[in-house]
Amino acid sequence: MPATVLLKNIVEALGIQNDQSLAFLDLDSREVTIVSRDLMSAAEDGEDMAGEIPDWQKAEWETVLRIVSGDRFLRLPTRFEIDVWSIMEDFANSVRSRRVGDELDDALHGSGAFRNFRATLRRNGIESDWSRFFENELRRIAIDWCEKHDIPRR
Repeated sequence: MPATVLLKNIVEALGIQNDQSLAFLDLDSREVTIVSRDLMSAAEDGEDMAGEIPDWQKAEWETVLRIVSGDRFLRLPTRFEIDVWSIMEDFANSVRSRRVGDELDDALHGSGAFRNFRATLRRNGIESDWSRFFENELRRIAIDWCEKHDIPRR
């Protein structure tokens, strides 16, 4: 039986990725790792960064080199592929209070949508509701991703 990946590790990686990082699943060990986009770009471009990498980043550089040199790593969906705005809109539509839902929906339109959305969550004391909703959506995305790639999970 193939090794399984812990779904919580994929969900966690999806949640903490940002514009400067990428997450991968090691198909051999079933471990999830997050690496810098800058290091990944340098490795893909064939740059030899070994002498320039600070000590604290050397292990990450070695991981990046393993990622680009083989097919044992599979990239998880990036922040760009996860439509956070749509998830926020779905949350606004799911809120029981019509007033709060409308306020959240209004916050999503115009400049500063993400900042305004968070401020509206705080003002209405529903940050924990949003966190649960968002984590459940990331879990659904992780399950779909695992199924698409035939990756056993638990």
